[in-house]
Amino acid sequence: MIFQVLTDWWRGYGGIFGGVRSPKWGEVRKNYLKFNPVCEMCGSNKTIQVHHKQPFHLHPALELDYSNLITLCGFLGHNCHFVHGHLKDFKSFNVDIKTDAVLLQTKIKNRPYA
Repeated sequence: MIFQVLTDWWRGYGGIFGGVRSPKWGEVRKNYLKFNPVCEMCGSNKTIQVHHKQPFHLHPALELDYSNLITLCGFLGHNCHFVHGHLKDFKSFNVDIKTDAVLLQTKIKNRPYA
């Protein structure tokens, strides 16, 4: 049941989160992933997803705005989408996700190696 609801929502059929996806969403998502193919938090390339910094169901006008998007890994990666993008609660969202991603990448690049 829940899987079908989420699948329908992902495909743009509305559902529990409201709003219908633009027919252009698939192409925008594909183009964004073409230039941002890894998780911007941890660098993983597993189950990458395009996350809306300002949620689609609250800000539908920003659905196709590239500046509102960030690539995050999903369940089979480190699950940055859920942990950092939604702060471990899909009813929530991280307004500072882009800044957090830059800070984490800086820490990863500057960590000392033993």
